[in-house]
Amino acid sequence: MRKISEKPLLTLIEAGGVNDMPVIVPVAATSDMLIKAIETVKAAGYRVSKPRKSKIFKRGEDRVGPTFVCEFSDGETARISCFTSLENLDWSRGERLARHAWASRRKVPLDWDSAKLTEIAPPISACRFERDGVVLAQRNGGGVA
Repeated sequence: MRKISEKPLLTLIEAGGVNDMPVIVPVAATSDMLIKAIETVKAAGYRVSKPRKSKIFKRGEDRVGPTFVCEFSDGETARISCFTSLENLDWSRGERLARHAWASRRKVPLDWDSAKLTEIAPPISACRFERDGVVLAQRNGGGVA
């Protein structure tokens, strides 16, 4: 058997950095050259740092649909934003959403279907579609006309 000398083994351990303590590297000091380089980049119109995305979600005004305003015969009023086109207003969708809003305020189970809610909810006395305070269309007495 061949005997390994201790000296080459020590050099391998030192070269591998096994016994080295971690060295804390100080933050790089800003030099005049670095500051001038950043100013040159900024002057050229490039961003030095990446812009952060806003945490607040901003919905564009073009995505807001009309508001369905419904007055029930018991005096309750419901205002619901309704996803529908401005040219072809979906009255039945607005009435269905208004009945569900009425049921939610009265603590009626929300898993009931629309037919059951039609029987329970009071009749609709008037309803209209409006957008930005302007009335688009109006119906008195509710129902499909």
